[in-house]
Amino acid sequence: MAAADVVISFALLVAIYGTLSLGLNLKFGHTGLLDFGHVGFFLVGAYVSTFFVLPPNDPTDFTEYIIGLGDVPILGTWAVGALVATVLAGILGGLVALPTIRLREDYLAITLLGISVIFQRVIQSEGWLANGPDALRGYSPPLQSLFPLEVGTLAGAAAFGLFVAVVWAVATVGLSLQQEHESRLPLSEIYTVTTFGLASRGSGLFGSRFTVAAVAGAIAGILSTGFLVATTGILLIGALVSLYGWLVVTVEIAHKYSDLDRREWAVGIGLGTGLLVALLPLPLLDSLAASVALTLGLLGTLVFGYYKAVMSIDWINKAKLTVIGVGGLWFVSIWYVLLPIADPISAGSVSGVVGTLFENAVWALRFGGDGIGYRIALVGDVTVRLDYSRFQLALFVLSLGVLYYILETAVQSPFGRVLRAIRNDEDVVKSLGKDPFVYKIQSMVIGSALAGFAGAMWAMYSQGLTFRTGDPETTFIALLIVFIGGVGNNKGVLLGAGVYWAFQQATTQLAGYFPAALRVNVLAFRLVVIGVLFLIVLYYMPDGLLGREEYSAEVKTND
Repeated sequence: MAAADVVISFALLVAIYGTLSLGLNLKFGHTGLLDFGHVGFFLVGAYVSTFFVLPPNDPTDFTEYIIGLGDVPILGTWAVGALVATVLAGILGGLVALPTIRLREDYLAITLLGISVIFQRVIQSEGWLANGPDALRGYSPPLQSLFPLEVGTLAGAAAFGLFVAVVWAVATVGLSLQQEHESRLPLSEIYTVTTFGLASRGSGLFGSRFTVAAVAGAIAGILSTGFLVATTGILLIGALVSLYGWLVVTVEIAHKYSDLDRREWAVGIGLGTGLLVALLPLPLLDSLAASVALTLGLLGTLVFGYYKAVMSIDWINKAKLTVIGVGGLWFVSIWYVLLPIADPISAGSVSGVVGTLFENAVWALRFGGDGIGYRIALVGDVTVRLDYSRFQLALFVLSLGVLYYILETAVQSPFGRVLRAIRNDEDVVKSLGKDPFVYKIQSMVIGSALAGFAGAMWAMYSQGLTFRTGDPETTFIALLIVFIGGVGNNKGVLLGAGVYWAFQQATTQLAGYFPAALRVNVLAFRLVVIGVLFLIVLYYMPDGLLGREEYSAEVKTND
C-alpha cells in the first residue's frame, strides 16, 4: 500500500473518532458529565443505520435481523438511516439521563457504563435482533456502486467534483488562517485566487472565512465536474488539488515552527532520526529476538536520553513539546518520502523512484488498477482513478465539518456558556434562574446524538458489525482523545484524534515486521501502551496539547 493510501485510511478513522469524541467532549469537557457509557450510543447508531440499508431478512442466508429496509425507495438509504440513528441515539441519551443525571459524577459514570454494557449484551444474546454474536453483513457503503468511476459520465464526474469541493474548502479554511502571517509567499494573492475573488468582497455575504471556503469549494467542485464531463483530465485536477493541499500544509508548518532556533531544530531532527534508527533492526535483522531486543534497547536509550535532557537543560524543557512535534514531522517526512523509494533506489530504477514520488505527491488519486491511462515523462505509463476510500473520506470530512461548525457555534452561544457554568459551579447557575437539570439533559441528548452519527459512519467504514463495536474500550479511547487534545476544546479533540490514530497506524506498520503468529500479540500490547499514555497525559499535560478553549464566562438570564 502506498504511503498516501495509508494516510487516507488514517484520515477516515480520525473523522469517525473525531465525531465520537466531540460528543463526549460536549458532555464532559463543556458540561462536566463523565459518561463512561458513551460507546452505547455509538453502538445504537451503527446498528440502527444499518437496518435501513440491509435487504429484507432472508432466513436461508444464515443471517438474521429484525428488519431490513434496503428495498424501500428513499427510506432505504444511508442518508435516512444515519439521520434516524442520530435522532434515536439522542433520544436514548436523554431517556437514560432522566433517572441518572442527578447522581454524583463517579456514580453517573459507572451507571452509564453499566447501561452501555446492557446495550452490548442485548445485541450479543438476542440473535433475532441483529444476528447475535455473529457479524452483521450484507450491505454496501453509500454510492459504492458508482466505483470504479466513469469520469466521462455526469454521475462519475459529480462524485469526483464532491471530493474536490471538500478538499478545496478545507484547504481554503487553512489558508485563510495563515494569510495574515508573514511569509515569503504572496499568501493574500493566492487566497484571492483560490477563493475565485470572493475573499476580496469584504464583510458582506462572503465575510466569514467558513462561508468563503464553502462557496469556493462548491465552485471548484462544479468546475471540476464540468471539466471531467467534457474531458478525461482527471490527472490534471488531481495534481492541482494535491498541490493546493501540500501548499497549505507547508505554510502551516512553516508558520508554526518559524520561531524555533537552530538548536531546537537540531534536537527535534535528532529525535526523529533516532526513532528511525531505533526501529531499523526490525526489518533488517533476521533474528526476531535480536531485532526486538535491540529495538527496545535503542528506544529505551532514546527516551531516557531525552528525559535527562528535559530535566537538566532549561531551553529543551521549555520547548519539549515543540521539539517532539518537530521530531514527529521529521520522522513522518522520512516515512512518506524516503522509505518508499528505498527499493527502487536499490534496484537502480530512476523511473521507479520518480514514479513513487509522483504517486505520493498526487495523493488525491489512486494509482494502478482500472482507470484512465497516461504516459508521463520520467514516470512512464500510469493509470489513475478516484477510489472509493477517497470519496468516502470526502463524505466523512464534509459531515464532520458541518457538525463541528454547528457544535462550535453552540458552545460559543449563551447555551454553551450555561453548560460551562454548570461544569464550574452548579449553584451559581441556579442562583441566576437557570435549571441545570434541563441543560444537562440537553447536553446528553446532543452528545449522544453525535455518538450515534459516529456509529453510522463506522458502519459505513467497516462494512460489518459485531457486538464488539460496543466494547467499553471505545469510550476510553474517546476520553483519551479528549484529554490529549484538551478538555473542553473542540479543536483539541480533532488534534487528539489525529495523535491517537497516528500512534495506531505507526504500530500497525511496525507489527507487519513480526511473524503472523506474534502480530496479534503485538497489536494487543498496544492497549497497555495506551493505558500508560493515558496516565502520562493526565500527569504531565492535564490540560492537553491545546488546553481549554477560552470562552466568555458570562451567563445571561434572559436567553
